Amino acid sequence: MQIDFRQITDAKSWSGITTKNHIGSIFESRPQLASKLMTRMLSQYYGATLEAQLSEIPAQYLDTDDDYTWKLIGSTERNIPLVEARFQGATVLATDFGVGANGAEFELVFPERYFSDVNVIIGERDVYPIQILDDPSPEGTNWVYRVVMWGNAKVDGVPGDELVAGKRFSKEYSPVEEDFSIKGGEVNYSSPISFRNTFTRIRMQYTAPGSMSDTKFAGQFTQLGPNGEKQTFVAWMEYQNWVFEHQFSQDKNRLLWYGRSARDGKGKFNTVGKSGNVISAGAGLREQMEIANTFFYSKFTADYITNILTELAEGKLSMDERKFVIRTGERGAILFHKAIAAEASGWTPLFDQSAQKQTVSALHSNSRAYGFQYTEFMAPNQIHVKIEVDPMYSDPVRNKIMAPNNGHFFGGVAESYRMDILDMGTVEGEPNIRKVYAKNQLDTTGYIPGLRHPFSPTGAKGMNLMATPKDGYEVHKFATCSGYIKDVSRTASLIPSILAAV
Repeated sequence: MQIDFRQITDAKSWSGITTKNHIGSIFESRPQLASKLMTRMLSQYYGATLEAQLSEIPAQYLDTDDDYTWKLIGSTERNIPLVEARFQGATVLATDFGVGANGAEFELVFPERYFSDVNVIIGERDVYPIQILDDPSPEGTNWVYRVVMWGNAKVDGVPGDELVAGKRFSKEYSPVEEDFSIKGGEVNYSSPISFRNTFTRIRMQYTAPGSMSDTKFAGQFTQLGPNGEKQTFVAWMEYQNWVFEHQFSQDKNRLLWYGRSARDGKGKFNTVGKSGNVISAGAGLREQMEIANTFFYSKFTADYITNILTELAEGKLSMDERKFVIRTGERGAILFHKAIAAEASGWTPLFDQSAQKQTVSALHSNSRAYGFQYTEFMAPNQIHVKIEVDPMYSDPVRNKIMAPNNGHFFGGVAESYRMDILDMGTVEGEPNIRKVYAKNQLDTTGYIPGLRHPFSPTGAKGMNLMATPKDGYEVHKFATCSGYIKDVSRTASLIPSILAAV
């Protein structure tokens, strides 16, 4: 790839064994260099990764690396979809009217035995309350309730379009007689919902000839570390070890976030590895979130994000718990800034004097700079959200679909505009999102020594224990890891519409 007219070589990629030949031809270990400091122009600057963020939350350690399960107790307050309504021996249609008029009995069929005798229930419109006369009777997997209209609704009944399949009903209360009442409504319970995930195992390796153990660059090789600090390498093996650890860490980040379960529709693993045994792999956090709140958007505004955050909060989180974090790419952070800036327009330029700064320029003796970026938004009802940029969203290597430049989106990879809301608080006293490990099975690194190896790079003076006659060695790294979201309903994904069909 030609970056500048002064460029005389192109970047090359390779994998496998690296010899002195590679260093000589690619990193120019023999010829004189005009500069003794090599710069890696196309390096990606990785900041706070997902694994680093999850490392701040206590991980869960299980006794074995078998499948693990967890349970989430659902709310006992629910609404139940109607299977069908029956009146005068026929299924109620949307075009019917006066169902249950003048106190006539009719039947409601639900998929669960949630309501009980004595309950008064309502559908989507509370002007049509319904009284349950008896406990339900089973009919296959469904339950049939004998009912009448309640109160004044007995006169005119209920329109048929309020009793079609899919209409949702909830319990109001359980009224009884003033004198000698003999029965009340029953207590509702909700059984726990069970979830399952599988550990994923990853492995990487490299082979190094013994002759590379003391090979040095013709100068220094500088790489930016995860926090922007410079790491300088003078020998190839130092750099190779750094690349090995960095790429293994990136693999681990991708399995935690992007990992897809290897189970088929019957719950079995069918993919076979090099050993002839099956590869078992679990779902990453993103796949777990797919069953929850997913929204596709073509325009991002302050009202839009306020509405979504309100849906996540109302009736679920107390006022002092409504703090959210949005993980996104660099372009998503700019889109967030633009949306909040539009909301604040009209008063910000007048009153936010901190955005004005003195600067130095040859263009004018009194030069000024102006600029700011919104990274947090305090919406109504104590909702507080802030942006965190995750480099994985903006990675052009993995994310290949480009966004349009249409006045709202402004080019770049479409994934960079994706916004994931992760509630990393607690559920029932436990972290909502965290990593999971098997006890005594943390990341493992091993090596196969030859004539020379990492701990005897120039060869031992005496006898050297060898596992292979080759003048070289292999380094292997292995990890068993997983992650889970206890309550996915407390997460949401805002996906640019260009990715809707992908």
